[in-house]
Amino acid sequence: MSDKEVLLQVKNIKKYFNVGKNKILKAVDDVSFDIYRGETFGLVGESGCGKSTLGRTIIRLYGTTGGTVEFDGVNVHGNLNTAKKHELSRRMQMIFQDPYASLNPRMKVMDIIAEGIDAHRLAKSSQERARMVLELLEVVGLNEEHANRFPHEFSGGQRQRIGIARALAVDPDFIIADEPISALDVSIQAQVINLLKLLQEKRNLTYLFIAHDLSMVKHISDRVGVMYLGSMVELADSSELFGNPIHPYTQALISAIPLPDPDLEMSRSRTVLEGTIPSPINLVDNCHFCSRCPKAKDICRKQVPKMTELKPGHWVACHFIQSTK
Repeated sequence: MSDKEVLLQVKNIKKYFNVGKNKILKAVDDVSFDIYRGETFGLVGESGCGKSTLGRTIIRLYGTTGGTVEFDGVNVHGNLNTAKKHELSRRMQMIFQDPYASLNPRMKVMDIIAEGIDAHRLAKSSQERARMVLELLEVVGLNEEHANRFPHEFSGGQRQRIGIARALAVDPDFIIADEPISALDVSIQAQVINLLKLLQEKRNLTYLFIAHDLSMVKHISDRVGVMYLGSMVELADSSELFGNPIHPYTQALISAIPLPDPDLEMSRSRTVLEGTIPSPINLVDNCHFCSRCPKAKDICRKQVPKMTELKPGHWVACHFIQSTK
């Protein structure tokens, strides 16, 4: 995929929070990756690993502590004029995890979806505004009767469709989907995933898909990055990552995915992680996974491993792997 056009470049991004006297939470620490135009880049890891913070930093909901984010050649966190900020806010959109909390309960669906249309003055009249909203409702599988209802009148899956319609309203190029299915029933999750894939094909969208459900990430993503305690530990094409996981943490995550065949599920061996997860506050400069890693050595406790390309497109941050190349 290296011959494809890079739409988003994340370079050494850091996002730290001061959480008390001399206490620093390194939510995102020196993370780098590219996203190609038209692809879905999956971002996985346990809760609290920094996935959502990274997504919000990319889209400028958070400022950066260090590093840069370039979207189509523009430094997102640079000194931008009002027109450029306006353009970026249209081209980069976000779908949030909780479809109820992200929708204003006092607004009707018509006005919720039209917020972006109004902000960017995309409709020349109230009639055109209404037509655009009704078309978007149809695109996401709802109908015009839903336009005059309030969010509490919808199911979780319907509310997430409203959130998707709101993101699509300004005709974006890039959408960050922050755990868009985790709050939904399992029976609805596949519907939302299939809708996202269909919209991507029709509108040439590029996704950053953040999730902790690896089976869904495998289904929708072209490439996948794995995060642990604020750092990226492995990055590869989806088929390569799931077929040949190299980092011990990735191996443990994938071994936890249940298999549909009960006989295989009973007979296979799983990687069980022992040890304790270090506090994310005032982390020392070492491999943050070393307290749980069965392969940890002295160097792991003393030095931060660098991301190394072991084979084309497959990057791993692990001292043990590097030492056996």
